[in-house]
Amino acid sequence: MAKLNAEQKASVGSWVNDGMGLSDIQKRLKEDFDISLTFMDVRFLVSDLSLQLKSEDKQKSELDQKNPDGHDAVQSNDNPDNLGDETSGGVSVDIDKVVRPGAAASGSVTFSDGKKATWHVDQFGQLGLVPPEEGYQPTEEDLQAFQMELRSAMQRSPF
Repeated sequence: MAKLNAEQKASVGSWVNDGMGLSDIQKRLKEDFDISLTFMDVRFLVSDLSLQLKSEDKQKSELDQKNPDGHDAVQSNDNPDNLGDETSGGVSVDIDKVVRPGAAASGSVTFSDGKKATWHVDQFGQLGLVPPEEGYQPTEEDLQAFQMELRSAMQRSPF
């Protein structure tokens, strides 16, 4: 992932505060600074800068309303074929116990519309997503939920 200087980081912070989504930030980084990042890298950048996207704020407040006791709404269950099944906003992420050939990690994701895709992270840390059918594109909200859940699940993973 590219290293950003203080001015570039401030610009990203400003864009997030203005309500920009990840794909818009990705485009602005390319247009304004000639920095090409994958969607996942932009997600990690926003997280590393401790920034909160406006849509995430809304999702968090909705979860807080549903869970006034502060308990996490994400439910896990043991699945014999996978390490975890994480659910957030109708998106569930599974991590394979046996990693697919050529990948550092792999698994599947079920989006809120019920469509299931496979994912993998290569040895360079690049995320690949294989859609269930040609032309399928999950919503930006589903992609954000997927990336957050994947990152969380990977951090908890013993591998």
